[in-house]
Amino acid sequence: MGLRLTAFLCLALGAAPSRAAGAAPRVYDAPAAAESGAAAPSVPPLPPEYLTQDLGWIELAYHPSTRDRVRPLFSRVDAVRAELGALLGREALAAPVKVRIAASPAELDRLVPGGVAGAATAVSFGALRLAVLSDAPRLGVDAPDLESAFRHALAHLALDEATGGAPIPRWFHEGFAAHAAGDGVARRAQRLSIAALRGRLLPLDELEASLSDAGDTAGSLAHAQAADVVRRLVEVERRQRFTRALEDVRAGVPLEAALEVAYASTGRELELAWRADVARRYGFVPVLAGSLLLVALVVAGKLAVQRLRARRSLPPPAPRRRLRAAREAVELRHRPSRPSTAQLVATLGARHRSDGDGDADVPKVEHNGQWHTLH
Repeated sequence: MGLRLTAFLCLALGAAPSRAAGAAPRVYDAPAAAESGAAAPSVPPLPPEYLTQDLGWIELAYHPSTRDRVRPLFSRVDAVRAELGALLGREALAAPVKVRIAASPAELDRLVPGGVAGAATAVSFGALRLAVLSDAPRLGVDAPDLESAFRHALAHLALDEATGGAPIPRWFHEGFAAHAAGDGVARRAQRLSIAALRGRLLPLDELEASLSDAGDTAGSLAHAQAADVVRRLVEVERRQRFTRALEDVRAGVPLEAALEVAYASTGRELELAWRADVARRYGFVPVLAGSLLLVALVVAGKLAVQRLRARRSLPPPAPRRRLRAAREAVELRHRPSRPSTAQLVATLGARHRSDGDGDADVPKVEHNGQWHTLH
């Protein structure tokens, strides 16, 4: 079943329209901009206020206001390149690349050849070996994870380099970049699990059109499926086949033919295998989520009961304690005094002695150890 990955992809690849000669660069990427014979677009000069960091194979230019978020990337660039190389099965980004990071989407037009249309906040140009991204989101969009966006952009450049800039369907390019960057893994799993349970997974030959029509590309079902398809293609047990297919594409073989040779599969069998894999991987998510929710409710209920019991056993607040002490002091002042036990004993003893000695007032004298009454 692992060898049957081609036809399923061929359906999607066959439905993807090829880029017409002279067409404008695609939103997500512009691999081999000169494939139509036209000259590559020129790169706008870097704004003078931007800072640069040359790390050998990569040069980062960024707005000063993004410094605290960009600087952590300096120590991560080599690891990112190594991870991309492992996925592609070859050295990644061997030639120098440039990355420009804007403080806001409004600045992208100053950094991107020809500007950026639509809601995109990142764009990669394979022929120029240039990636441009914004550190801030557009209005109404979640803030991007800068490192994830950085990985995503470099993944586009690395795939273009591995295929020699050959035209590749958008769903394949986006799927590889999203998988390599780890974009929204939890959200993708949620979308795939819900779609699988409802029987609404898209036919793979509709991915390209669905991805182009999606308003929120990163959050669309088509995007989630594209990333999951590539995830299955590059799994460790299939990695060599994936590398072989890309090498054939680089040599001039169309992608669908290269995949057919590398994975030796029929389309129907491969799509069924992928759907079964989705059901196996993501079908448990709703059950797990429901179980976790139930456990959370039980724990919350126990904590609430414990807090209520603890609150009842606590002493009254300080103002109440002071008021109670004042009341007790007043009661003590107005309460009739009671003799102590010692006083009671002394009094009773004196009475007993007086009662038992009837002639206590008669004069007495002692003579030779004996008492004598005087008459």
